[in-house]
Amino acid sequence: MRERGFSILEALVVVGVFTVITGAVFGLLDASQQRYKMEAEFLDTFQGARLALEQIARDVHTAGYPPGNAFAPGFNAGNRVALPFGWSPGYPAAPCLVGACAAPSGFDLVIETDMDPRNNNGVEWVRYRLNGMTLERGVASKVVGADPLATTAGAMVPYVENVVNNANGALRGAIQASYPGMFANGPVPVFTYQFEAGQPNQPSNIREVNITLLVMAPNADPRTGQLRVVTLTGRARRINPNQ
Repeated sequence: MRERGFSILEALVVVGVFTVITGAVFGLLDASQQRYKMEAEFLDTFQGARLALEQIARDVHTAGYPPGNAFAPGFNAGNRVALPFGWSPGYPAAPCLVGACAAPSGFDLVIETDMDPRNNNGVEWVRYRLNGMTLERGVASKVVGADPLATTAGAMVPYVENVVNNANGALRGAIQASYPGMFANGPVPVFTYQFEAGQPNQPSNIREVNITLLVMAPNADPRTGQLRVVTLTGRARRINPNQ
């Protein structure tokens, strides 16, 4: 008895079914790879912003070190004395009210601290500035009588990308499509300040700095097209006393 083989039609049906199944599997694999890539980018964005927030908090903790009262009376400490925060304009003769200064502001902060006291190389200005969608950080040696903003201007380097606290109107609108409550009151300050009780709202009286970072993932969700934004918040308290 002769065995009957597959007909051409049956073979074509098998090939067609196999092609559909294979295409579906590869489609799922491609979607999974896109999802993995997006989640990896989102995680990298989140982790980088979190580490930056922790560094800002550490810098604020050490603001004002060493204070003037750490030196003997009459000793000309020069750039070895740290005021808690640098400001502009009028530094250091005329402290301005926060909100009227170019710095400190909601998007620009200058911290004074001795970052490496063992080397006895004086105090540094550590500046954080939101420039467009890039949070920049710069470190420069304190120059007695100079403007902190001018001194640090050439030292600023990108620190955190895709920071959307002060995004333009079009981008804010696109983000609000996914996060309706975000930007309810306009741009979101990176830095807000608490002051010594009963003291003027001047840089030397800042006691706490509250930090808010709105960081957007580099790419939108491939399935929904929605932008993805993470909000990170922190509070940093200055521990060194007023001078």
